[in-house]
Amino acid sequence: MAINATSTYNLRKNFKKYADDINKYDDTVLVTGPNNRNVVLISEDQYNSWQETNYLLGNKKNLDAITESLNQLKDNDSKVLTPEEFKAMQHG
Repeated sequence: MAINATSTYNLRKNFKKYADDINKYDDTVLVTGPNNRNVVLISEDQYNSWQETNYLLGNKKNLDAITESLNQLKDNDSKVLTPEEFKAMQHG
């Protein structure tokens, strides 16, 4: 994954290459504009990933559950469940 900077002129001239590299190599392209009014181009997959992360971390209940799980892992306070045990926990 790389971050590349380019001008709007160069982006227009080489758009297909930039679009292909963004998708193929998960690159990020910073398109420089006048007066530092820049634009960042990322793949749709990367955008969707960021949206999901923002959603999960933007909800206090989700954030607390994730934090608790990470603390349990750090403290070796976790256990492996079978699929049946996991389903029973969800419904029980």
